Amino acid sequence: MSGIMDHVRWLADPDEIGLTNPVVVAAFTGWNDAGDAASTALQTLIETSGARPLAEIDPECFTDFATVRPHVRLDAQRNRSIVWPTVGVWAASLPGTDVILVLGPEPALRWREFCDQIVGIAHRLGAAMGLTVGALLADVPHTRPTQIIGTATDDALIDRFELERSRYEGPTGIVGVLHDALSRSGLATASLWAAVPGYASQLQSPRAAMALVERACSMMGTPAPVVRLAA
Repeated sequence: MSGIMDHVRWLADPDEIGLTNPVVVAAFTGWNDAGDAASTALQTLIETSGARPLAEIDPECFTDFATVRPHVRLDAQRNRSIVWPTVGVWAASLPGTDVILVLGPEPALRWREFCDQIVGIAHRLGAAMGLTVGALLADVPHTRPTQIIGTATDDALIDRFELERSRYEGPTGIVGVLHDALSRSGLATASLWAAVPGYASQLQSPRAAMALVERACSMMGTPAPVVRLAA
């Protein structure tokens, strides 16, 4: 794996993080995140699991800062700093499973090299499975339960979790590309997509986020922390 993680900045020693066969769960803001459902689902898992910061992926090579702009922040003493739009990686031990949680803005550039960074992290920590999470706009009403579309390329996962083999052809985002990269690297992979009403595209959809959390946690064999989203 020498050189494959050139853009990874470790925030904790991967040899001391103590994960056992973790599941990589990844979501990104942007094109793959209708109603902010996927990113809200990951943020919920990060905040409720006591996840520890594990690594960051340097955004310099992968981000168009004219599109996803850095923010200026002031601390209590009004000292100014720049917060860059960075993809973060967290580690957590949930009841029944360990997880590696990946969340940040969809990169604009060099997607294959970007995915190499996450694949490298997954293999460095002995990941057993990859799970990508997204949300799409669809012709569905907000009055019905959120439809979750679950796909995989691994026959064992398809049978075990009642998933479908994807037959989609067309444009894809970083979620689709990362799913493919993790699969090609040898990991069993699945992808979950929440259907968000097309007429509510500008609104947050906590209901869709909750459905994603419930389905992801069900697959990982751990209780779903949905109290905050339900409220």
